[in-house]
Amino acid sequence: MPLLIQTPLFALLGLVLGCLLVGAVFRHCLRKVARRHASRLKQLEERERVAFGLHDNLLQSMQGVLLRVQSVGQRLPDDSAERDTIEAILDQADEVLADGRQQVLALRLPLVYGDDVSQAFAEVGHSLRENFNTPFRMIVSANPQPLEGGFSEEIYRIGREALFNAFQHAQAGHIELELVYGCEFFSLFVRDDGKGMEVALGPEAGYRGLAGMRARAERMGGAIEVLSLPERGTEVILKVPGKLCYAPQRDRSGCWRQRLAAWLGRTESRG
Repeated sequence: MPLLIQTPLFALLGLVLGCLLVGAVFRHCLRKVARRHASRLKQLEERERVAFGLHDNLLQSMQGVLLRVQSVGQRLPDDSAERDTIEAILDQADEVLADGRQQVLALRLPLVYGDDVSQAFAEVGHSLRENFNTPFRMIVSANPQPLEGGFSEEIYRIGREALFNAFQHAQAGHIELELVYGCEFFSLFVRDDGKGMEVALGPEAGYRGLAGMRARAERMGGAIEVLSLPERGTEVILKVPGKLCYAPQRDRSGCWRQRLAAWLGRTESRG
């Protein structure tokens, strides 16, 4: 007489229990994903609420106050010291308002996680293009790869800051963002054809937020380089080692194909 564990009924029960276990694990994973997306959606809704509140109340009220001050200043004689003072104050207030609009726009931009960093950059670039009426183009070189969650957020913040500076201060006719998912490095390039920076003063003197961008890059094990020429434009370059920022599921076969293509290109050029 066969043992219980040798009977077809026992095998069937084992199969059923296995299926139930797999189903339970699958449902648990689905619930975790649903909770994570619900949490991100709640954060987005809160940021949208704050952004609209700031735009509708604070910024528009400040704009109304500035218009009233400007109307008062226009009544003063052209050569009066009071009018010069008011105009200087208005210029400074315009910069404050521009920074405020920048922060509001930042609040309305999407949260970034993993493999949606390319989409997030596309959205911020097109939003800035509409706000500043400056042509924008985005280039993605190689196949986009998922980034570690913490790295994707830091990379996005650095690139966003570089784009804000280019749109707001460069007086450029064209701005370009390029993402390069290389084997050794993930690289980000923000280029403009604007007024450039004063070389004698150094890039930090003409580029807002660069110290914070450098600090973020160093915390990731990366580095930032700024290339600029007066009236020729500026290029901001971020490089982060791929072994640090790429998610574990990165397809390593693509790296070998890229290396082989680069080696064949060098061989052909030498020949």
